[in-house]
Amino acid sequence: LQPLAGLSKHTINGTIFYEKGPLAMRAAYNWRSAFLVTPRDDIYPFSPIWQESTGQLDASIFYSVTDYLKLGVQGVNLLDEVTRTSQIVDFDGTRFTRSAFRNDRRFTFIARFDF
Repeated sequence: LQPLAGLSKHTINGTIFYEKGPLAMRAAYNWRSAFLVTPRDDIYPFSPIWQESTGQLDASIFYSVTDYLKLGVQGVNLLDEVTRTSQIVDFDGTRFTRSAFRNDRRFTFIARFDF
């Protein structure tokens, strides 16, 4: 019996933040265990594909210059995590890496105006 596609058995989410005066900082880490992507693949017929466990760290810092202007930077995937999928290739459940995706670190500089 296979699990439902897209559902991890375990997930962990943690967030820390600091806000005082004009400064606001936040960091969040999200992790999930391996999960079934599809029970059957068309490339290697009838073979399940799994996404391996993965985690991601995101963070942001904002500074309120005035009551109407806030400047900040956001960082996504700060640990440069690689997402890997694997495929079961025999009846013993042996898995081989099928693909690896590097999502890269991303930084966004932000100016927010309130009026």
